[in-house]
Amino acid sequence: MKKVVLHFLFAIIVIGDLIGEYLQNPQIDHIFKPLILVWIAVYFLIYSRNVDRKVIRFAVLAFLASWIGDLFMMFAADFIYFVSGIAGFLIAQVLYVYLFLRTINLSGKKPFLKKKPFWLIPYIAYGILIYIVLFPHLDNVLRIAVFVYMVSILTMSVMALNRYGNGHPQSFTLVFAGSLLFIISDSLIAINRFLVAIPYEGLLIMATYIAAQYLIMRGLLRQYE
Repeated sequence: MKKVVLHFLFAIIVIGDLIGEYLQNPQIDHIFKPLILVWIAVYFLIYSRNVDRKVIRFAVLAFLASWIGDLFMMFAADFIYFVSGIAGFLIAQVLYVYLFLRTINLSGKKPFLKKKPFWLIPYIAYGILIYIVLFPHLDNVLRIAVFVYMVSILTMSVMALNRYGNGHPQSFTLVFAGSLLFIISDSLIAINRFLVAIPYEGLLIMATYIAAQYLIMRGLLRQYE
């Protein structure tokens, strides 16, 4: 019953934020957006009784960094706030990398990519493609910043893939799907910001982002259920 009530509250938060994005109403967005990661972190802590302490620590710090990134991104029309938001998410990606590595180490099994490293090829190809497309539209500072962030988020998803066969299969599926949605969300941000305007970009970005964070959180819990 508690889970039903909590998810009903989450649905209200998500719907409220998506309505704000659809209507392009910053007042609505500013009410609901900060609550997304708060709910995810609180839900995780409530049900993390059996979770490894370091995993909890990395997860909560990743949620916190993402929350800070969300706050800055609410004012992303200002370049300084946009860069600050990206910095928050960069820290979150690094924390997720260490978190996923921790779950692999705890399993005692060989990481998936050590057995099948050719699965890195799609990530490398996508990273090169998106960077080539964006490169002419970036100044010198952004070329470095975008490259660093792109490497961090692709590495995060690589580490999520690296969990394959190292724990509960549903945990892997949820976390890996979340990592891919995170890449999609951030790719939409970059394309809309630097390349071409995307219709209803805020709605698409937030829908994929919220799903990404939620799936990663639920996947981590599933590992220890």
